[in-house]
Amino acid sequence: MSPTLPHPTALPTADPFAPDGVDFRPVSPRLITARLVSNLVFNGVCLIGFVAAGIWASPWFHIGTVLVVVLTVWELWLIPRQVRAMGYAMADDHLLWRKGIMFRRINVIPYGRMQFVDTSQGPLGRHLGIAEVKLHTASASTDATINGLPVAEAENLRRLLSERGEQRMAGL
Repeated sequence: MSPTLPHPTALPTADPFAPDGVDFRPVSPRLITARLVSNLVFNGVCLIGFVAAGIWASPWFHIGTVLVVVLTVWELWLIPRQVRAMGYAMADDHLLWRKGIMFRRINVIPYGRMQFVDTSQGPLGRHLGIAEVKLHTASASTDATINGLPVAEAENLRRLLSERGEQRMAGL
C-alpha cells in the first residue's frame, strides 16, 4: 500500500524565499547610489547622442531620446527596490543569498563546497565604502557574488566564510 500525500491545501504555506528562523542581512543602501551613478552616466551619454542625432541628422532620433528618459525613470524606481530585496544569511552548514523582486532567487552555498572566497572593490565602490564578496565553488552554477557590503563587513564575511569552508573541507 502506497502512502498518501496530504491535500495541497493542507501543506504548509511557508515562503521558500523567507525561511523560518533565518534572518537575512541586507546589503548597504550605498549600492543604490553605485548602481544609479553607473546607469545614469550610460543613459546620459545615450541621451546626448540621441539629442545630437535628432538635431543634426533626423528628428526621428528623438524617439530614442524619449526611450532613454523613460528607461531612466524606470531605473530610478526599480534599482532601489532591487537593492532592498538583496540579503544574505549564514546558517550552520551553508550560506543563503537572495535577490530579486519579480523573479526571485535564493542560492544555497554549502560551506564545504567553497573553493575560495575573495573580496573586490572598484573605484566607485572605494569612494562609497562598499565592496563585494565572491564565492567560488567547484560548480560555476553555484558561484555567488554578494555586492554592496560595507568594506569591514565584506572582509569579515570573507574571513568567516573561509574559516567555515576550511572546517567543512577538513571533515571530507
